[in-house]
Amino acid sequence: MPASNSDKNKRGNSLKRVMAYMMRLCEELGYISSFEEGYTIGMPGYTDQNQFKASYRIEFTDDTEWIVYTTTSLRERIKEQYWDSYHIKNLNQQITEAYLVYPDGLEASDRRSFESKNNKIQNNGEYSSLDAVVSQDKFFNRIEAYAIRTLTPNQQSDIRGNNFEKRVVATLKNPCNLEKWKANDPMLEGLHYNLFETIVNSFGLNASDIKEIDSTADKRIIGLLPSGGPAKTDVLTTVTYNDDSTDYFTISCKRSSNTSVSVHQYSADSFADVLDSNNAELRRVLNEFQRCGNKRDMNEEDVRILEEEIHPHIQALCEWAIAGIGGEGNPSTQWAYFILTYDNNAETFAIHPSQEYCRSLATECTRTFGTPFSWTYQGTRGTNIQLKCPINQ
Repeated sequence: MPASNSDKNKRGNSLKRVMAYMMRLCEELGYISSFEEGYTIGMPGYTDQNQFKASYRIEFTDDTEWIVYTTTSLRERIKEQYWDSYHIKNLNQQITEAYLVYPDGLEASDRRSFESKNNKIQNNGEYSSLDAVVSQDKFFNRIEAYAIRTLTPNQQSDIRGNNFEKRVVATLKNPCNLEKWKANDPMLEGLHYNLFETIVNSFGLNASDIKEIDSTADKRIIGLLPSGGPAKTDVLTTVTYNDDSTDYFTISCKRSSNTSVSVHQYSADSFADVLDSNNAELRRVLNEFQRCGNKRDMNEEDVRILEEEIHPHIQALCEWAIAGIGGEGNPSTQWAYFILTYDNNAETFAIHPSQEYCRSLATECTRTFGTPFSWTYQGTRGTNIQLKCPINQ
């Protein structure tokens, strides 16, 4: 049954509200300097100076501007958006790009229609003054990529990782998402709603039981570990139920373009204390690896012993290295019981309970000493053991 005009207006207003949240987030992260809702411009010499319209105009710190259109359906006004964006680009030379953005939480069939349209535009199948037709997630990534383009690869990686945590927080605490989830109303839109829904479902929450969801990535709130290092929890989410009781849910966020990333760094004695504090032989060979800094400089017998002694503890090693479980800190707020991964290349995400993620990692990947990790050190040889591993989805 076709949507009524009332439903279309409701959905359009909901999408407008959501996009304003996204623009404000980009502003808070320093990706854009400002945004304007309801941008208009007219042809010089003509009375109507509001003839050509865009949903938003965004401005970057280098004075470059983009315009943005939003829609939930390709059937509505696509040619009008072609027409308007063509003239806006010609009339305002600061505007270099134009995008049509659709919600992340669309049904698969609707999403495929948008993807098909974008493929036509990108592959010269159809002329368009729009630079792309993209989802909220992909559009956010384009804004981010432009904003940090002049930084070094390491700086870009750090910013993407830190701000991904803030993006997850903004998604979890966004009132539009909670409203849509609780109402189960297809005429309401959300901010990165597919991410929100995937996370709350992974938490095992029931929409009818939930009063409020709050979330933070603030390290001052999550707190440092007793040793002074950062906790594995990147995002701490507090769920308030209808009876005013609360639960904490902790997430470690892993965002990368690399096939292997550093996930853990501690002294050999810390490894021994967590894995098997009474095993003197394990402690000895861990310290021997730390002294050597790599497997090839150890003697063959110590390599054999380390592989043998650590084998019963591989799951515990994974949980500690990936999620902090079994180590120091507050188990309720500083151990990460969920792992959220984001692949920059594929622009896809996945979330898993930490124990499940670690079991999969240990089963599917064998590296140094029969563990899923590559073993090395950071900084001065003989002071620490650093572990690296692939980011699985």
